Amino acid sequence: MDKTIFLGIFLGLGLLLHAIGIENGLKLFLHTDSILIVLGGLLGATLVHFPMSQLLKLKSRLKKVFFSKKINYFEDIKNIIVIVERSKKEGRRALIQDIDGIKDHFLKNGLTLIADNVDVSDVRKILRENINFMDFRHDQGIRFFEQMGKYAPGFGLIGTLIGLVLLLAGLSDPENIGANMSIALVTTLYGVLLSNLIFFPLAGRMRILSNEELLQKEMYLEGLVALSEGASTYVIREKMSMLLPLKERMEITEILDKKNDDRNET
Repeated sequence: MDKTIFLGIFLGLGLLLHAIGIENGLKLFLHTDSILIVLGGLLGATLVHFPMSQLLKLKSRLKKVFFSKKINYFEDIKNIIVIVERSKKEGRRALIQDIDGIKDHFLKNGLTLIADNVDVSDVRKILRENINFMDFRHDQGIRFFEQMGKYAPGFGLIGTLIGLVLLLAGLSDPENIGANMSIALVTTLYGVLLSNLIFFPLAGRMRILSNEELLQKEMYLEGLVALSEGASTYVIREKMSMLLPLKERMEITEILDKKNDDRNET
């Protein structure tokens, strides 16, 4: 679990409460009616905007955000190189044996295509289409949270208008002026907070995770295509690592070269 998400939310809310005072924050800014206006309107708009098929994916998307595993590009390159070296020494049988132990569906699919002697151009085309569809699926999840982030301030504004209407309608009763004014102002605050502290940041986190995973798949694509072409281990390593920043490329090269030197000495 990535705890930075919870840290960011609690830190943002904590500093906000500290700035206005905890007692004042709970007394003046905790308003049930305002919460219901924003959350109720937001839920209704979300149900209207998105079909049920998208709503059912909410759990898996949140799971992806909160429980995503950190991608280790060095391990990815190393694993591909191990597979390449085994396949060059032991042939197609070793490649088929390696496929059974691979959990990554994209990598498994690519190695299966190579093991089945699919043409290089077809391997590249199929894997490229896989990446494109993956990017499309990720974009749907990102847009889901971005759209909720757009709706939240709007319903905060609606709550403000409701509060102002109630305020003007109750001017003859001074006791209700304060309560109606609190609805008018606090509801906007809730909408803005949900938008800028929850929904847009979640969408941003999903986009970063998506970019990292797509980069990993691009690395796999280059390595698999090079393997299908019969390229050397060095060429495969360079094609995979060229997608990384220069510093990481140099670190990976140094580590792998050192391991090769140690292996040659033994």
